[in-house]
Amino acid sequence: MTALDFLRNQFTYDSWANREELRVLSSLPHPPESAVKLLSHIIAAQWLWFDRLQNNPPRSAVWPETDFSHCATQLLELDSVWRSYLGRLSEADLAGLCSYTNSKGDAFTSQIIDILNQLILHAAHHRGQISLEIRRTGHVPAPVDYIHAVRKDLLVQR
Repeated sequence: MTALDFLRNQFTYDSWANREELRVLSSLPHPPESAVKLLSHIIAAQWLWFDRLQNNPPRSAVWPETDFSHCATQLLELDSVWRSYLGRLSEADLAGLCSYTNSKGDAFTSQIIDILNQLILHAAHHRGQISLEIRRTGHVPAPVDYIHAVRKDLLVQR
């Protein structure tokens, strides 16, 4: 498996796991506001990094005002955008550089592979927080472990 194939699998997993979090939150009579805010942040961060990779201005704040009603649409759009982006990349492109300014105004240059890896790890971190917030309300969080997606045969064939 190439690094690009691995990343495509990771993004497939990430998209599924984010939608699973949304599914559980949508099923709750009163989803915890902190969990909804975290999911909105995951979405905003993905758009932010996508815009950076395209050298476009950011379309939203890193911590946007929570708009739970648009999360489903945004997650589906992000799935399509990332599939298309990753479909155009070559293995050599992963070593390419992306220059950007962070939300504090500091300038950085990072390898594309590191940015893509950051997105996956960042979302997993916050999904753990979402699960904790759901448990605090006495409900059961979504089972979003990577191996669960593998067992369900949700990933690209290796």
